[in-house]
Amino acid sequence: MPIYEFQCDICGTHFERRQAFGDASTPDCPNGHQGVHRIFSAPGIVFKGAGWYVTDSRKSSPAARSD
Repeated sequence: MPIYEFQCDICGTHFERRQAFGDASTPDCPNGHQGVHRIFSAPGIVFKGAGWYVTDSRKSSPAARSD
């Protein structure tokens, strides 16, 4: 389950909650307030390029080739 960041609109408290993808509701503030919105931040990992293949991670040795 991913961890999401939230911020309270009333007191400004910034907190994190672990929620499943199917959870539709936003949690309540730890101080008891209900005006909470989700904060979007940059992902921890970024994939660039066309993709990875088995041959990308290692070089083939000359003995393995059969030309």
